[in-house]
Parts: sequence; structure tokens; C-alpha cells
Amino acid sequence: MELKFDHIIHYIDQLERFQFPGKLLKLHSGGKHHKFGTFNQLSYINGNYIEMLDVEDKEKLKKLAKSEEGRVSFATKIVQDNFIQGFKTISLRTNDIEQVKQTLTDRGIDTIGPLRMERDNKKGDKVGWQLLYIANPDYRVKPPFFIQWDESEASREAHLKDFYQKQFSIEAVVISSSQRHKTVEDWKQWYDMQILHEYDTYTDLILKDDDILFRIEDGKESGYRTLIIKDANATAPYSIFIRGAKYRFEPIN
Repeated sequence: MELKFDHIIHYIDQLERFQFPGKLLKLHSGGKHHKFGTFNQLSYINGNYIEMLDVEDKEKLKKLAKSEEGRVSFATKIVQDNFIQGFKTISLRTNDIEQVKQTLTDRGIDTIGPLRMERDNKKGDKVGWQLLYIANPDYRVKPPFFIQWDESEASREAHLKDFYQKQFSIEAVVISSSQRHKTVEDWKQWYDMQILHEYDTYTDLILKDDDILFRIEDGKESGYRTLIIKDANATAPYSIFIRGAKYRFEPIN
């Protein structure tokens, strides 16, 4: 499987009033997911992005959460967490989602999808993609889901490059797990991740076709904790805690 990190989802209540502290990360209107009753704003960091997600129809989302798809959906993690703000899950990008499904099926791993999705932007245009989920909901750490955009990677880059914040690059995602070794073994099997470093309290994983690090550390409570971003203008590390999530900025050198 050829997989790359695509985006991380940060649930923010009253997103329409939200600005990142100091406007350090610029947010752009994304659109509405009518199926879920959610809407988003996006912060593009080169070929990746942060999805700030909010709910405008809680009853619709709660109803969906009771369905087979809803058990594993990216949006219903908000319901499963009782609407607590913070990072919810991450998405891995593929150019052949059917091949990913077949590979997982051959390994005896159940999946849900591919499922068609779309959102409407402010211009009324539709952006489309397909999603694939690992059927195991894993309530310790929600498994990353797979995404394939309708547009080619080159076409998407051409449309979005003016939004890129080029001083930044995503370095790592830090995840805590109450059963770290179980999470590590699952992610190795599900995503072909490889162990880069193994320490007493954490394990560093990496995808074969990407250079973003996934650090899984021991924790009493499981979840996505920290996004580490390289900042070309920084001379020393600094952190921002906002709406249940930690953003850690580090200088390049």
C-alpha cells in the first residue's frame, strides 16, 4: 500500500468564532458535510492540512453514530467523546483505495467502504472523495482512515498551493495509548508502518512512502495529543494549547 499522511481532525466548538492564537495558522472555509451535519475550516500546510471540524446538527450526528458506518466514522468520534474538544483522528491518503481494501481483505482485516463523500464550498462547488475505514472501532486510539480524492494529487496541489503556509511543515503526530504495544502491532499490520525507534515509554512509527513520524506513547488515557510542526521562522521551540489540543512548533535547525 502506498500511503501518505493527509490531514488531522481537530474538533472545535463554535468554530465560526474561532481564530488560531495570533492567527499563526491561517484558516480557510472548507464546506459542509450534509450527511453528518458538520462543517469545517482548513489550514493548509504544504501537501497536508489541519481540519477544524464543528457540528451544526447534533441530532443528525448522534443518529448516524448508531449506524454500522457511524461506529467508525471520523465525525462520530465527536459523539463518542461526548463532544469534548481536541484532536479526533487522522487520515492517510491513497491513490488506489480499492487496492488498499483488497490488501486488507487478503490479510483478514475487515473494512467499511469505500464510501462516497462530498462537501459544498461557499461557491456552491462540490468537492468529492472516497473513504475507507478499518472495521475495528478500537476505542483506545481511533484508527486512521483512508482517503482518496477525486482530483489527482497534481491537480489538487495546483488548486491549493496559494493557501500553503510554506514556513511550516508537519513533523510528527503524538498519540497516547493505554495499550501501546497493541496499538503499534495493529498499525504495523493495518498501514504497513515500520518501527523507526523503540523506547521504554514510546514507539516511533513511519509509513514506507512518507516521512511524517507517528509517536505512540504510554498513557492512561488514549487519543491524539500533539501535532509537531516545524517552523522556519522559529529560533526556539514553543507550544500552543488550544481547544483540547497541543500544537508544538520547533525550529528547523
